[in-house]
Amino acid sequence: MLSWSSAPFLRVALAFIAGIAAYLYLGQNWVGSAAPWAAGLVLGYLLLWFGSQRQPNPATTDAAGLVALLAVAALGFARGQGYTENRRPDHLGRFAPRLEYYRAVVDEAPVVRANTFATTVRVQAVRVAGRWQAATGGIRVSLPRHETNTDVPAPRYGEVWLVKGTPELSKGPANLGEFDYRRYLQYRQVYHSQFVHQGQYKVLGHEPLSALVAISQRAAGVLDGVFRQYVRSPREYALGTALVLGFRDDIDAATKQAYANTGTTHIMAVSGLQVGLLFFGLEWLLVRLPRGGSVVRRRLLTVGLGLALIWSYAFLTGLSASVLRATVMFTLVLVGRAFQRQTSIFNTLSAAACGLLLYNPYLLCDVGFQLSFLAVVSIVYLQPRIVRWFDVRNRVLDRQRSWHAPAVRRFWRGSAWLADKAWQLTALSIAAQIATFPLGLYYFHQFPFNFPLSNLIAVPISSVAVYVGVVLLLVKGLVASIGLALPAVALWLDWLPQAIGYLFQGLIWCFNEYIFFIGRLFP
Repeated sequence: MLSWSSAPFLRVALAFIAGIAAYLYLGQNWVGSAAPWAAGLVLGYLLLWFGSQRQPNPATTDAAGLVALLAVAALGFARGQGYTENRRPDHLGRFAPRLEYYRAVVDEAPVVRANTFATTVRVQAVRVAGRWQAATGGIRVSLPRHETNTDVPAPRYGEVWLVKGTPELSKGPANLGEFDYRRYLQYRQVYHSQFVHQGQYKVLGHEPLSALVAISQRAAGVLDGVFRQYVRSPREYALGTALVLGFRDDIDAATKQAYANTGTTHIMAVSGLQVGLLFFGLEWLLVRLPRGGSVVRRRLLTVGLGLALIWSYAFLTGLSASVLRATVMFTLVLVGRAFQRQTSIFNTLSAAACGLLLYNPYLLCDVGFQLSFLAVVSIVYLQPRIVRWFDVRNRVLDRQRSWHAPAVRRFWRGSAWLADKAWQLTALSIAAQIATFPLGLYYFHQFPFNFPLSNLIAVPISSVAVYVGVVLLLVKGLVASIGLALPAVALWLDWLPQAIGYLFQGLIWCFNEYIFFIGRLFP
């Protein structure tokens, strides 16, 4: 049973979320600032708290708690205001009608489509009436891939562009109920869009907004090259690199639709699943190492290696938002372990949500953010209760007889273990889908009823594939390192990553075929 005392951050998170939601859905047209209101409420809370300490009184204590929650909500409202770029006096929208040129930096890796590239640029300066002045704002830019019989180079993260022309405000949906791409961009602080031809822009240099992200994306590109080299089938390569690295550009429409129809789209994105698998895999290895040294030293070693592993993985996958969410969650769990704090998982999730929303309050509107937190909460709360519906292990063991041969008894014990694990996976899938069912209907207007059957096999195979994919990257890195000193030895050792790549491709093939089979079985 959840109690407020075991999860003190939960109330704070709910109040902070309420404040952000109030701004996003009710207060975007409010001209004034909420910061003075938040400061006044904080001051009121401090006065009430000091009063309750000097003269303890239940009414004063309750009032202090209520004012504290109102102060947190006001801080959430103020944070939403402060993060919204189009409220700033130097925002692009205030210059757009008179804009001649603008200088901007490419802020993300491009999305590669059949005929165009699409990316987001962040404006640094604009020229109006012949004068340059500092400006801010995001623009969704599309470029043709082929123009005047020449290939247009793909945009690179960190490129500085000089662009001619005036971007337009992004347009809303043309039909009722259609996906509102304009709102999707606005939640990412992108209010304008422009189609830019090759002669309209010039690359001035390379000055990434974040050197860390630039290095991370280059590293992710190198790892993607390993999969491209050793996974020869285009379909399996596309899903494999999506599963391990999060690159989804090469997945064809038929595959995406098959995964959507079977409720397994979450597997195609790098998220908490992969981070959790790496974390628990490391924990499994450390438990089996020879014991030595003090308990404190072993605990610190586990925490240090765990943090290094999950943050290295986040870095090597391009620091995507979904991986960072999961990495922050596991970081809080590990830090709690380092200090021997057995805190409630709801408290950990609440602290992670507060930290992420403080960094970017618009994450509250992100579908991935909503689905991941709801799924984790549902799994933690509902999965153990669903597992107790059926005692699968003992039902299988009941088929054992005392007169059975030892080999037969081992068979029944193994079958009981396998059936129990299968039921636990099914319960996990059911728990996750119960929580995400309303959001799935709201955002995607569909709900796959074959999800227990598809996830029952999909989750274990994808989990093994993640481990094999990571091993492939590690072995290739080791062979490449040997090649720096001993090229001939590295050339001979290349059979090892080739064999692992073949196994990885086979797992992905089985995974794909199973999903398509379920899709055909339950259309």
